[in-house]
Amino acid sequence: MVPEELAGAQPAPDVCGVVSAFNPGPENVANVTWLLRFVEHVVVVDDGSPNDVSPALEEMERAGAVVIRLGTNSGIARALNVGIKEAISRWNPEWVVTMDQDSRFTGDYVVSALATARNSHEPETVGMVCAESHNNIPLPTWGNPDEPQIFDPMTSGTLVRTSSFKAVGFFDEGFFIDCVDSEFNARLRERGLRALAGRGCNLEHSLGNARPMKILGWHARVGSKKLYVYYHAPFRVYYITRNSLILARRYALKQPTWVLRRIYMEIQSHVVRFGFGPNRKKHLVAALAGVRDALRQKMGKIDDSLAARLR
Repeated sequence: MVPEELAGAQPAPDVCGVVSAFNPGPENVANVTWLLRFVEHVVVVDDGSPNDVSPALEEMERAGAVVIRLGTNSGIARALNVGIKEAISRWNPEWVVTMDQDSRFTGDYVVSALATARNSHEPETVGMVCAESHNNIPLPTWGNPDEPQIFDPMTSGTLVRTSSFKAVGFFDEGFFIDCVDSEFNARLRERGLRALAGRGCNLEHSLGNARPMKILGWHARVGSKKLYVYYHAPFRVYYITRNSLILARRYALKQPTWVLRRIYMEIQSHVVRFGFGPNRKKHLVAALAGVRDALRQKMGKIDDSLAARLR
């Protein structure tokens, strides 16, 4: 059900939604239907789902979305690029909001994000407006505290001004999955554009498979709060490691403060992953392969043989 305060909300006329989908199910259909309450047009790009997802995609079309089916799994960067280009070609909106299939926003998110851009003291430098919080947890920010920028915004829930793509290009498809958003954000900064935190913009986003953080069998806790490790499959650890190192090398001299802070955050994640997470041996294989391929500057999709080892 739609919250009572949003029952009369009108879709934003100059904002299109672009959703990357992979093996979507009924819950993802519901998310697309929800998104259409807030934007007039939505493009869903199925990224080469191996399962038969025709029923879900057909339901999305009946709900009013434009659905594009990619023949092979090409990564989130290409899926978003295809969807964004389709939206620009069809409707030429001022903004696109990129969404993961498992995300929703709370409140009148789009209106709040547009107001953040409009009320900025330098609206012409606003390239993106991002979620201020995920699942009601504030995201790291930096820059002017009066108009904070999100330190490392995620594509899901981000409104991107379409003129930004003309200024810096589209998402780098070589990254395939992880760091796609980070690299695009870095390019925006190179052009003097900002990724503002949308005031009051909260994104409900799946955090993946939460596993208990255990130390010698004891479930670690702070006070009465039990701690969890948010698990990534080994193939994702490969992409995270490889792409983070390539990203750091690309921007180390141009944006050293951002790169160092980001590396520190990645090290923290790896400490938790290798110290307390499950499946550590495969994660180590994945990370070492990621380091190797980063040194080789190898981009694109993971090799099939390595992916098979990591399953």
